[in-house]
Amino acid sequence: MGDVIRCRGAKICSPFISKRAGASGAIYYVSAGTGETFEYQAPATHTPIVFSGGEPFGAQFDRLGRVHIADCAHAAILRVDDSMQPGVMVKAYEDRAFRGPNGIAFAEDDTVFFTDSGPLGETTLEKPHGSVFCIASSPSGGQVLRPLAMECLAHPWGIAVAADPDVLFVAETMRNRIVRLRKLPSNAYHASVFYQFSGGMGPSGVACDANGALYALKSQDSA
Repeated sequence: MGDVIRCRGAKICSPFISKRAGASGAIYYVSAGTGETFEYQAPATHTPIVFSGGEPFGAQFDRLGRVHIADCAHAAILRVDDSMQPGVMVKAYEDRAFRGPNGIAFAEDDTVFFTDSGPLGETTLEKPHGSVFCIASSPSGGQVLRPLAMECLAHPWGIAVAADPDVLFVAETMRNRIVRLRKLPSNAYHASVFYQFSGGMGPSGVACDANGALYALKSQDSA
């Protein structure tokens, strides 16, 4: 068994690292129960670096080293400034408020992908209204928010960009499966079932390594 890191806070989720050149090698994680994002340095230093005042379920760094937070309670994607203060980056699509972002991931070009499903139980098998969005650069030099899968998923949670940048993987928790979204030449995304689990609670997180291997976070059934 490998090393175990005893985290601070409550309702711990979304461990992540900084891929920025010269990064310290620290591990970061969010505490949804306290609204904090922590930096962990071995052997046992846990430093809160951001307090969102909400319920963060996911966080990631962009290429400039800025933390972005998927905060379910604020129903927004937050971006942290140089003074480590979070501000709203986006919280609605075409005047329709988000249900509550959960997972977040960055592509190499700093395109932001995130899931929007609200608290557990809001988007269910009977009400599969969860979505996947992206925030990408526009030809005019700004950024544009657009849906990749709109109000059709049963609690999408974790999200990861594959080694192939045109492929995303999404943990669809309430349907107990991994969904693959592939970008088409038309710039739309085609959704398909990549893997269907059997039994137990559905996956809550996904990650891809540089070699293309996919990892899923799934609660272990009790005996």
